[in-house]
Amino acid sequence: MNRAIVAISGGLITYFTLTFIEQRDFSTIVNLMFGSDDNYVNLHSLLLIIGIMFIVHISDEIGTFQFLAVLMIKMSRGKPIPLMIILCTVSVIFSSLLNNILTVMILIPLTITTSRVLNVSPTPYILTQAVMVNIGGTIFSISSIPNILIFIYNPTIEISFVEYFLEIGFFSVVTFGFSVLLFVFLYKNELSIPKDKAIKILLYDFDVWNVVQSRRLLYASLGGLITLMISFVIIPEDFLPPEAIALSIAMILTIVSRLDAKEIINKFDFELIFYLLGIFVLVGGLEETNVTDILSNILQDIGGGNEFYQIIVIMWIAAFTSSIVDNVPVTKVFLPITTGLASDSSSLNKYYYGLSIGANWGDNLTPLGDNILVLNIAKENNRPISIKTFWKLGFMTTIYQLCLATLYFTLIYHFVFAVLVISIICIILGLLVVLSKSGPFKVHTIIDSIVFKFRSFIIT
Repeated sequence: MNRAIVAISGGLITYFTLTFIEQRDFSTIVNLMFGSDDNYVNLHSLLLIIGIMFIVHISDEIGTFQFLAVLMIKMSRGKPIPLMIILCTVSVIFSSLLNNILTVMILIPLTITTSRVLNVSPTPYILTQAVMVNIGGTIFSISSIPNILIFIYNPTIEISFVEYFLEIGFFSVVTFGFSVLLFVFLYKNELSIPKDKAIKILLYDFDVWNVVQSRRLLYASLGGLITLMISFVIIPEDFLPPEAIALSIAMILTIVSRLDAKEIINKFDFELIFYLLGIFVLVGGLEETNVTDILSNILQDIGGGNEFYQIIVIMWIAAFTSSIVDNVPVTKVFLPITTGLASDSSSLNKYYYGLSIGANWGDNLTPLGDNILVLNIAKENNRPISIKTFWKLGFMTTIYQLCLATLYFTLIYHFVFAVLVISIICIILGLLVVLSKSGPFKVHTIIDSIVFKFRSFIIT
């Protein structure tokens, strides 16, 4: 069933429950929908999403993202490992600015076309891109719907654009680097090098401006995106809120580009808007009836009242929950729970950071959700990928990334213990590398056999 229909149905059930059983009037439903009791937090979120939608669709219509993607592919010069690194990088950059679905719809067909030109298998590139898309969702505070909901949820806790990037965005970039190293380790023997010199010449000679409508419009689009990021950094939220910045830049771009505004609006994801409105009412009803307080008490008991344990529990539970349920309702349900768990405002930010990581990264634990679109696009282009193939790589990579996040929070709360764990891991990995290169033949053979079986299990 369509997710917007499900969410609106849930909102209607909440309306009937609150109206006829709890004896609340209709103003309560309006408050839940727009967040009027919380400084209109839900309305702020919707306006920010609409403003970013405008900017993204204008840039997409101009060909900005296609231009950047083709330019970076040319930089690989047909070499497989650089191509994988570049495609993963493009995926993270795009998903930090676009929503995951639009990123996938732009990049996966482009990747398949590139693989056909190079006459290589696209599967490793498609899989790694699909996994990396969710990492981009935690680069900036506006990179995903869960982040926007978290960013605007509590007006009394000011999480600036810069603060979020320094605390979580930078760590996400580090996690991206470790994830790329893992992918290179897994696929280095699977990636083939194009042998035809004509193919390599084509990569050099192809004019990247062919995918752009107009250089003037491209510069305007890039200028708008850069201005958006800079404005979020330098303009205080109490002077000009993020949604006002996004909508202003969107209107300027619409006027300057002279594109058909009706056509741009027709591309809007109205399903997402209706979906969010239904979720706002449904989750608000859970708050009104104190269900979220009950869940908060349960999590507090699980964490034993320890802030560090509670953040880790929230992150992992949110991750596994968002692997089977959309991460938007998961985020909305967990926001009041995390707020109730924090002992003071100084620690609340870290609860939100753990929720952001869990809600965004957990999507790769299963092939459900947005990843189904990746498999469908691959199948439509005669490059089918089985659910089992995606599931093994996605599940293993996400567990690996969540372990890195756990280690990150351990560094914050238990620095000495975390350094000890990191040192032990580095020593073990170093010994394995030395033994595999120059150790006794028997030991070398055993290590190679284990590595081969591990790779075969994950990527075959």
